Amino acid sequence: MVRATSPIILTLNDGGARVRAAISCVGASLQGLWVNDTALVWGSVDATRPVSASGVTLVPWPNRVRGARWEWEGRVLDLEPTEPVRGNALHGLLADTAFEVRELRASAVLLGARIREAPGYPFALDVLVEYSLETAGILVRTTVTNAGETAAPVALGAHPYLRLGDIPAAELTLDIPADAALLLDADDLPDLVVPVAGTEWDLRAGVPVLDGPQHLGFTALSARDGVVTSVLRGRDAAVALWMEPRFRWLQIYLTHDFPGVGPDHLAIAVEPMTAPPDALNSGIDLHRLEPGETWALDWGIRATGLTP
Repeated sequence: MVRATSPIILTLNDGGARVRAAISCVGASLQGLWVNDTALVWGSVDATRPVSASGVTLVPWPNRVRGARWEWEGRVLDLEPTEPVRGNALHGLLADTAFEVRELRASAVLLGARIREAPGYPFALDVLVEYSLETAGILVRTTVTNAGETAAPVALGAHPYLRLGDIPAAELTLDIPADAALLLDADDLPDLVVPVAGTEWDLRAGVPVLDGPQHLGFTALSARDGVVTSVLRGRDAAVALWMEPRFRWLQIYLTHDFPGVGPDHLAIAVEPMTAPPDALNSGIDLHRLEPGETWALDWGIRATGLTP
């Protein structure tokens, strides 16, 4: 097992498509993805750690835990606050962890890390993240095993920022197949779940990026061909984030405040999540992982319409 100090570059030439990815061991994070030289994600290839949580793996919870405090089976647990101004615990326990390289091939890498008796999370998890290039994108499999002697509450997620090459934000639309939106309060924590029909939060038919919501959660997601697919679309090409339906939640966050994003562009986080923000407190869609049990889920990114 080794720890890589610089991004791992994966390459694939298949069926005329040239696919490359840059993977950082820190947070097992996706920092770059290109199909036929068109960039599909914003990242921080030259940074020592992911910028703005770009591409990081979110385990054992996605998003936030309110006040960095939660309760499990009658016991109050205090996590380390990682969102200091608001006092919340953000993005799980592995966003800043250097994963080990367990296996490495030209077009795939398997990364591993462990959680052991972390402050406020007294459970033992083994986490694997595998990135595998495909003809028009990348497949990501996250596997969590309970290595402890008691059941562990777990939720998974990821934090990629999508783009479609150098196409300005004003020329892009965003489609999300969700029948309900999760409205957020001033601290970006859950407020209300509401139907999207007839509201500004209805992205099912696609809306111009500049006219849509900037920070919002979604649920009641519709699958097609076995996956839930959200699409960032230009005139002639598109980039899609797909996820298996066990990811029951999705969050978007659009920002100009990402290194390298110019005034005509936006970094668009499209975040697959198995549970909503603050799930350790609400218990909503929290997965109970029994001792010795393994839980594995897939998501990925693919492009269409990109010619060599």
